[in-house]
Amino acid sequence: MHDAVVVFSFAILQALLSTTLSILLALPIAHFFYRFDFPLKRLFVALASMLCIMPTKIVVLCITLFYGATGFTGIILAHLMLNLPFVLYIIGTTYEKIDTTLLWLAADLGATPWRCYKDIIFPLLRPSIVSIALLLFLLHFSSFSIPLLLGGELQHNTPEIMMYQWYNNGNNFLALGYWVLRLLIILPLFIIHNRFSVQGVKISSLPKPVPREIYSPRKYSIWWFVYCGAIAVALVGPIVALLYRAFSREVFSFFGSIFGGVVDATLGIVVYHVIINSVLLAVVSGIGSVLLGFLIGSLEMRMKSKVGNALISFFTVFAFIVGSVGCGIIFAGLSYGKFFSSFAIGVLAHMFLNYAFAYRIIRAQLVLYHNDLHKTAQTCGATLKKAVWTVALPFVFPALCRAFCVSFGLSLTEVGAGAVLQGKIGLTLPMAIRMYRKAGNEVAVIGLSLILLGLAFGVAYGFMYKDA
Repeated sequence: MHDAVVVFSFAILQALLSTTLSILLALPIAHFFYRFDFPLKRLFVALASMLCIMPTKIVVLCITLFYGATGFTGIILAHLMLNLPFVLYIIGTTYEKIDTTLLWLAADLGATPWRCYKDIIFPLLRPSIVSIALLLFLLHFSSFSIPLLLGGELQHNTPEIMMYQWYNNGNNFLALGYWVLRLLIILPLFIIHNRFSVQGVKISSLPKPVPREIYSPRKYSIWWFVYCGAIAVALVGPIVALLYRAFSREVFSFFGSIFGGVVDATLGIVVYHVIINSVLLAVVSGIGSVLLGFLIGSLEMRMKSKVGNALISFFTVFAFIVGSVGCGIIFAGLSYGKFFSSFAIGVLAHMFLNYAFAYRIIRAQLVLYHNDLHKTAQTCGATLKKAVWTVALPFVFPALCRAFCVSFGLSLTEVGAGAVLQGKIGLTLPMAIRMYRKAGNEVAVIGLSLILLGLAFGVAYGFMYKDA
């Protein structure tokens, strides 16, 4: 009982602190990005997008290299590095929905920028802020890899870690007990989260581009530059530290040996087979997550009954309720009897974990779609099928691309499910990194981490897809 109190107390404390800091630090940057343009803005957006989907093992390595932090401090810093950009992205998309007519009218009536923000912008952002705060708390509360790698003691464990440890020790009763206690905390929060997530900001029937000025420290407050620069250094600095550490002959030699066709002594297979398996797993599960998320979003838009909407709302949070370790335990059962291949188990497990994220990205675009656009196309002579292909699909396509990028990136991360399943889904890059770390092969750890980093940065440009 004492262990459970310690674990849940730590999980709640670090989740509250990580969530609060992520939101407070991201709000000013989101407003800065909304108001101004500046050189290399697209690069910063791509970097922020990459951080959203960066594998946790790379985040842990970057934090230890740059800050040298472990324990409670290291866990908080790692959560900030991952989730501050995620908050920035969500709030940034909410900014784009704001009816700019309200701001123009307020400015014409003499309202200052601060008054516009306090009386108009922030109240419109509040539902999204509350929703993302609840979601972040739940993600931090259920964190697995970060506290496992940076903590190592009982007071740094989360319920997910305890479930994994008891399951591995063969004590399914205690694992179930931690799952039930975890459910008593997260289920009420998910109910509140769903209430706020369905609220939207006021949008115009005709989207209006936001006029942005080029930021200059001479014209506007220099504190914008100081604050955003400090946050950029805090987030990008750990990545630079990893790149600096990787600039060595040993790492280059490891890269040269990857495609040599030689069986690696630690992994037991050729290294490039691990890379291919990880990429294929991420691509197939990413496509599946997008299709499932789009299907759920489309059904929700058409659903009229309260019972149907309640069932859809429950299904959108079902993966969070089960949890990452719970997902791994469920899908581990599919490996018995050899009815499913290891690759199929991996795809299904990642789809189960990622469809909820894909749904939320796609839904944010679907709610902006006006039926008048569809009707106008048909009035001009287009058939229903042609209206779907020429109007509806191009409208939602950017969200589909973003959802795929997020699902792809999340599939490259080893969470509790991956730790439980282990070899049952084939050897992946995060698993290989864990094996190299256990063997003390730091060169291979850095080399594979750079490959993961390159994949994450490549798909991050999917976030920046803009329809013409």
